[in-house]
Amino acid sequence: MGLFSQENMIKCGKCKTEFDLSKNKTGCPLCGFGKKSVEEKPVKEEELLFEERIDGDFSFLNIPPNIKVKSGQVTIDNETKIWGSWLMFNDFFAVKFLARVLAWKIKNENTDYIILDSLITDSEKTITKYGLSNLKGFPNDVKNEASIGRLVNHFLVTGTKMGLFEVRAKNKQSKDVWKEYWDNLEVTITKEGLEFARIENKIFDKGEKEQILTEEEKNWLVIYLKQIDKKGYREYSVLKGVHDFLKKGNNGNSALWSWFEDNEEFQDYIKQRSKRAKEDPRVFKKQLSNYARSFASAKISLLREMGVVRDKRNDYTILGEI
Repeated sequence: MGLFSQENMIKCGKCKTEFDLSKNKTGCPLCGFGKKSVEEKPVKEEELLFEERIDGDFSFLNIPPNIKVKSGQVTIDNETKIWGSWLMFNDFFAVKFLARVLAWKIKNENTDYIILDSLITDSEKTITKYGLSNLKGFPNDVKNEASIGRLVNHFLVTGTKMGLFEVRAKNKQSKDVWKEYWDNLEVTITKEGLEFARIENKIFDKGEKEQILTEEEKNWLVIYLKQIDKKGYREYSVLKGVHDFLKKGNNGNSALWSWFEDNEEFQDYIKQRSKRAKEDPRVFKKQLSNYARSFASAKISLLREMGVVRDKRNDYTILGEI
């Protein structure tokens, strides 16, 4: 079993073939969609067009209206009970961005649900228009199927598990909505997702560049994460554990990796996911090491974004409480 296993399966936007992104990083192995020529130059990043937006033009980045929506449902599984969010979830800005685009579309189209394919299309256009590709968590190339797929599979899926979105299949008999084509999925925002979307954001609302949440955003998240922690989505518990570990003077790389690796719950989680890891000590050790590094990196990233850990590489200074 590979490092990211089933969670890293994405669906080609052209031929709809499912493939493992970790093994086919350049694009679909069948039709080649998403692949780039080695001679192709990277997309030039644009500056955030904040001043253009404040002149009165409509933007999906603006604070959305207070529409009538229902409270969300939190999804609990073996992973959330042990480590909270998936190991590739490292950013709240992308979730907030999707929440704003979605809320505005619901308002403008006067409907309760939006087709996922339509949401992603307008998200792509907004990312391009305002030069958001340079932000952590955002697609670095909206023309690349894999890059856009990560926006859905890493952030929309996680936000849905947290209860910030609701996703349903048009086919009521569908057993797994995330295996459906995007044009067969309907998505809406929840009361909690809208609350988070409506809090002022430094980048979206003030044109700043530092990717750190405001104190109000951070406080809202802490309260909400504590609430869902009690239900079994233990993101707050893990973030608090990492925070306390760093506060004792430990570093966020080798020391934190060992902290994850030595945890018996984490070890059992790896063995449950992989038959090879359960049977072969060498495979287990390798997967344990890979997962520990990925989870550690993700949790540190979230703590930096919340202003709890200094936002500087290899600096794990604690700046606040969580």
